[in-house]
Amino acid sequence: MRLRRARKDEIERLRSIANYQFGWPAGDVLVDDDAVVGVSPATRRIRELYGRDGLVAVLRAHDYFFSLSLRGAARLLRVFPYPRLRVIVSMERLDSKSLSCRHIKDVDESLFAGEEVIVVNERDELLGVGRLRLSPAEIREDFCWGEAVRLRKIKGE
Repeated sequence: MRLRRARKDEIERLRSIANYQFGWPAGDVLVDDDAVVGVSPATRRIRELYGRDGLVAVLRAHDYFFSLSLRGAARLLRVFPYPRLRVIVSMERLDSKSLSCRHIKDVDESLFAGEEVIVVNERDELLGVGRLRLSPAEIREDFCWGEAVRLRKIKGE
């Protein structure tokens, strides 16, 4: 991976992707004016997005959407009102990469299965980031079982 400063047109494109995926103003929050990108030497496509504080997100190869890092999730938590993009759990600490339905207290109704989510506790403190495996309607069902969120990064790991 080669790191370099992002060009102006790349910054606009990355902001557009973030705004499309997470909603406005995610692009302005995630992509700094002086962003650094990690470029794949084989394909010459942007794969990583770095801010002043480190890795913010990774661009997935199969759909070119963002996979958030904990830093990127913390940035989004500061601008989006509760419960936007969030899965609220009853635990204070996550101990597994799989989150079942029984641990989930609430979930943003506007999300779809397969989307990026930010896992927080009831005090809205960041616990992890991952991908939603079930729809919010399925998670709210009384007889829901199985994996609801596949966690990628857990805080304190």
